Amino acid sequence: MKATLTPARTLIALTLSLQVLTVSAQTSPETPAPQAQINSLSPSYDKEARFQLSENDVKSFIYQWFAAFDHQREAGFFLNRLASPIDLTYPGTPLRSETDFLRWYGNVTQNIAWNSHSIKSLTVTGDQQTGWQVALQVRWQAREHTGKKYDLVVAQQLKVIRVGDLLKIAQLQSKLVEG
Repeated sequence: MKATLTPARTLIALTLSLQVLTVSAQTSPETPAPQAQINSLSPSYDKEARFQLSENDVKSFIYQWFAAFDHQREAGFFLNRLASPIDLTYPGTPLRSETDFLRWYGNVTQNIAWNSHSIKSLTVTGDQQTGWQVALQVRWQAREHTGKKYDLVVAQQLKVIRVGDLLKIAQLQSKLVEG
C-alpha cells in the first residue's frame, strides 16, 4: 500500500525534520552543550553586585529560620545562624549563651509534638555594611505531646548581620501580641 502525502503528513514530516536539525545544531562543536549553559554564570553581570546581599536574601534567611523550627531541625542549625554574643529574648525568656539556647530548644523539642510558624508581616531595612533591621509578626501554632494546643501571634525585632558569606542573627527581641 502506497502512503499518500497529505497536508497533515507533510506537516509532521517537516516538524520532525526541524527537530532533527535543532538537536544537531545544539550539539554541534560551535554551540556549548546545554549543561554548560545551565552551570555558567553570566559573564557580563557586575561581579561585585553578584556577591552583595539583598533584602530578598535576608527575607529568605528569615523564612528558612522559621521553617527549621517547623521541622525541629538540630540545634546546630540554629547556633550556626546566631552571631556572638547571643542576644535573644523570647517572651519571658532571655537567651545569652549557647547553653541558654540549647536548654531552651531542648525544652521545645521535648514538649512540642508539632508546630507551625506563619509569617504575617515582614519588613527589612538596612544593608550589608550596617546590618538589616527586621520587623515581623509570626503566628505560632503548636501542640504539645500532652495534647495542649497553642495559637499565638508574636512580634519580633531582629538585627541580622553579614559574617563572611553568612547571615546571622545578632539580636532578637520578641513579645506576645495575641494569644
